[in-house]
Amino acid sequence: MLRTVAAGGRAGREALRELLVSRRAPDLAAVREALPIVEEVLSDPRPPRALLGWVERLDGVKLSARGLVVDPSRVPAPRPDPSFAAAFRLARRRIASYHRRQLPRGFSFRDRQGVSFRERPVPLESVGVYVPGGRAFYPSSLLMGAVPAQVAGVPRVVVATPPRAFRESPELRWALRELGIREVLLAGGAHGVAGLVGFLGCRKVVGPGNRWVAAAKHLVSALVSVDLPAGPSEVLVVASGDAPPELVAADLLAQAEHDPEAVCVLFTDSAELASRVGEELAAQLPDLATAATARAALERRALAVVFGTLGEAVAPARAFAAEHLQLMGRGAGRLRGELEAHAGALFSGSSTPTAFGDYLAGPNHVLPTGGAGRSFSGLSTRDFVRWGRSVSFPAKAARRLAGPAATLARFEGLDAHARALARRAR
Repeated sequence: MLRTVAAGGRAGREALRELLVSRRAPDLAAVREALPIVEEVLSDPRPPRALLGWVERLDGVKLSARGLVVDPSRVPAPRPDPSFAAAFRLARRRIASYHRRQLPRGFSFRDRQGVSFRERPVPLESVGVYVPGGRAFYPSSLLMGAVPAQVAGVPRVVVATPPRAFRESPELRWALRELGIREVLLAGGAHGVAGLVGFLGCRKVVGPGNRWVAAAKHLVSALVSVDLPAGPSEVLVVASGDAPPELVAADLLAQAEHDPEAVCVLFTDSAELASRVGEELAAQLPDLATAATARAALERRALAVVFGTLGEAVAPARAFAAEHLQLMGRGAGRLRGELEAHAGALFSGSSTPTAFGDYLAGPNHVLPTGGAGRSFSGLSTRDFVRWGRSVSFPAKAARRLAGPAATLARFEGLDAHARALARRAR
């Protein structure tokens, strides 16, 4: 169930190479499959006709144009379980508190030539939040997309989710009302993403989803801003020999139950720990309600690599750039500074499982996967603003600086630029 290899051996070197190389190629197959869907929705001369067709075909629901977008405040939503409501509100407060600290600040100044500059953040006009619903309702995805947008001051937040999720989950309907969402597009998958852009005119699309959702976001990124590349969930646990094996196993299972394609990796300096983690996985798995999904992920994508020292694991861990990186055990905890900037999110200490980050730690759980953490950061409040920039030259500064600017223009062969500048030098 947990394939274990020694990093210094041939099998270990091949496993590490496969682990890194297999994550470099984009999912072009999903892009090809999503392309005709996205293209038809975006180019529909009579929207939302094409979108309604894909909802019927892929979501299995026949909707009218008026029923495609609903206002949760006008839909009955029974009171949820009190414990769910309390947990949801706690998570909302913690996420909002953290994301308020990320609010960007602008600046203005005047240089020695008298030229004045101003740069200020402006909230996006609208944001579309995709909330998956194929396997279950994910309130955390709703919170992580909508709350930072609201903190940033976005006036219009639209949610897209599969019709079945909205219809069958009173908790989802209640949560949407709780957050003040007034538009919900009943469309899942690639067509839901395309609908947010082509039909509802959202300026940005965020939120996790399956490979077709990720492909659709890639395709619409030429038109609007999207959050980041996101594929199957993944965790890398870096654990020293003193880490509790039952907790390491529990956290690997917490990722494995997300998706049969989830990636679950353990780097350790202790062969004994790796063996005990394997035993714990076998013991804990049968009791899970999600055992079938977790088992499939462990059989396909689980790996334990034993290094001579934890220091030897640093370079591979950086190259892996996991979506979630956990440090467990005293020795592993000392690597926090070396690895903090090389993962979507780092969770330090055996009392800090990735699952806290999934729900109510505070930082966003929409994170880069597939090695994209080498270039992208997790979703933040900063992603929901654009920057207004302005500059003003007084006449005296224009006369002084026009000559050097015109010289550069002539070197680029842009005569009209140079002439426009020269007129300011008079």
